[in-house]
Amino acid sequence: MKYYITGTRRGLGKALKEKHGNCNSLDECDIFINCKHEGFSQVDLLYYAAEKHKQIINIGSNSPDEQKHQPHVYAIQKAALDLANEQLFYQGVNTTIIRLGYFDTERVAHINKNKMSVDYVVKTIDWIINQPHRVKELTVIPK
Repeated sequence: MKYYITGTRRGLGKALKEKHGNCNSLDECDIFINCKHEGFSQVDLLYYAAEKHKQIINIGSNSPDEQKHQPHVYAIQKAALDLANEQLFYQGVNTTIIRLGYFDTERVAHINKNKMSVDYVVKTIDWIINQPHRVKELTVIPK
């Protein structure tokens, strides 16, 4: 299996790349892991991967930061990804969104709350990929 993973410079994307490798483009892959948050581009990449008939794992968000309780564009962008995933899933696309709480990366090192290990998140993504059936969504947050 060939993987195309976005956001591989650090954190989860880097760990996924180290485990699975990363081909040069979405066109070359079998599995697309939509990991990099960059505005609404995650939604655009999701639709493109769906057109190419790829298996897709979208990294959504369920982190309980205070920004989500106030108007903030990040929450809207992740909600758009969530809705696009749902729409495409019901059209028969093999797409999954995993909504994650905090996991231990440098990006959230300043937050003093329980966090999952990056290794745990990688194993959870691998579990989804290896299922014999499609998985629409999964939410995982630390205790």
